[in-house]
Amino acid sequence: MPGEPTVRPAKGLPDVADPRGARLFDGTFPLPTAVLLRDELEHNVATMAAYCAAHDVLLAPHGKTTMCPQIIERQLAAGAWAISVATAWQARTVADMGVRRLLLANPVVDPGSLRLLNGVLAGYDDLELYCYADSPTALRALETGIDASLRGRVGVLVELGVTGGRTGLRDDRDVLALAARTAGGPMGLAGFSAFEGILHGADLAGTLALVDRLLDRLSGVARTAYADGLLGAGPPPIVTVGGSAYFDRVVRRLPTALAGTPYRTVLRSGCYVTHDAGGYDAISPFGARPRAPYRLREALRIWAPVLSRPEPTLALAGLGRRDASADDGLPVPRMVRDRTGRTTRLNGEVQVTAVNDQHAYLAILADRPLAVGDLIAFGISHPCTTFDKWRVIPVIDADCTVTELAYTRF
Repeated sequence: MPGEPTVRPAKGLPDVADPRGARLFDGTFPLPTAVLLRDELEHNVATMAAYCAAHDVLLAPHGKTTMCPQIIERQLAAGAWAISVATAWQARTVADMGVRRLLLANPVVDPGSLRLLNGVLAGYDDLELYCYADSPTALRALETGIDASLRGRVGVLVELGVTGGRTGLRDDRDVLALAARTAGGPMGLAGFSAFEGILHGADLAGTLALVDRLLDRLSGVARTAYADGLLGAGPPPIVTVGGSAYFDRVVRRLPTALAGTPYRTVLRSGCYVTHDAGGYDAISPFGARPRAPYRLREALRIWAPVLSRPEPTLALAGLGRRDASADDGLPVPRMVRDRTGRTTRLNGEVQVTAVNDQHAYLAILADRPLAVGDLIAFGISHPCTTFDKWRVIPVIDADCTVTELAYTRF
């Protein structure tokens, strides 16, 4: 990974040349400040790597979660097979970090993005790229938009989708027709893809049934394509699915269904790397209601001060939409540090009821001791849309000492 410059000034960092070695509560950090908990971060990276190795599946973690060289470097060092991205711009940015196998989990159809992909492929002659297609038009855009001299390093994945969902073909006959067309084209068929994270049933059991149905479709078309001789003689074909919510179903179902074929199963989970305090904690197989003997830990926190307590049951903290995601649940107060330095864990007795751009509304009991100047550590839900609000995030150890700086590239 390339070296990183010191960013000064940057939101949440003290105005010093190098904050490494500083303590979070030494009075120099302008709050709010997002921090990464080093031990929890490394636990999560190691946990997912161990899980994938134990089940003989590959991991291509989604880089869009963090867009952070220091985190992506950890994931690759732990054995990640590739890094997933969602746009050509992200592909370029992650390739510039030193990543040499990319899974672009989206169709690419506009001339500017295709031009950018040509540039990154030409610039890094050892780069492998996988791209999606879910229509003849999307496939034709790739086949005509990627330079002939570069097409040999681009694999096409035909994408399945569900009615009312995102991209992806709804009818399996169309999937197989596009697969045959891809196989006969200049790039060849590299495999199949899907995404189960948008599926929602009436309850968890209903959702898992929908996930299993999608996985059965995926394995069915993959086996048919193999039997029909549509797979080329290049690298082993892949089937890729699996966000951060139901990847255990992918691991349980796909490798068994595809036994005896050359396919490798690739997970694209991303949010596992920091986990969260809300949506993913509730539904992840390694979260609050685990479905496997593994656990993830919250590794991203934001510290903010209590700015005002204008009413007995209301306080305002200096944390808002500019600092933390609120698209999939509000920030969750996890602990409070008073002005004497005493830290107390919170278990729901302080709750965020709303956020503005720069404020969080806290509902509290009238007799709860919470004073102006106290500091609150917030857990967040959906880390993807919190990372992009910070240029630099300090990584801290158990003593709250900054050990390194994590830079984002959004």
